[in-house]
Amino acid sequence: MMRTTHKIITGLMIALGLIHILFTFHDYDTFSMWALWFASAGVAIILAGFLNIVLLRDVGKDKVVWLLCVLANIIFTVMFSAVLFLMPQPQVFIGVALFAMATIFALLLSRKQN
Repeated sequence: MMRTTHKIITGLMIALGLIHILFTFHDYDTFSMWALWFASAGVAIILAGFLNIVLLRDVGKDKVVWLLCVLANIIFTVMFSAVLFLMPQPQVFIGVALFAMATIFALLLSRKQN
């Protein structure tokens, strides 16, 4: 059940990143440094989701994969939490929740393996 929930959360993280990239075209009229920066944040969210996929496939056997995934999830949780002060919008709350839950599941996955 825990792995299934983590898979769903991971899929939602990747979807959030894709939506973030798509909103670049809505929020920016011209190709600019700011538009590229905005889109690259979506790419980073997707890559963090991919790292969670790697962890799920690895089943927590590789400690480096586990550590990188946990660190990425914590960093994104902190970053989304910081964004809440600037932009308290639904997608930011969703980002905090997804990455916080992914962090918890990754930590529980490591305990389950020991």
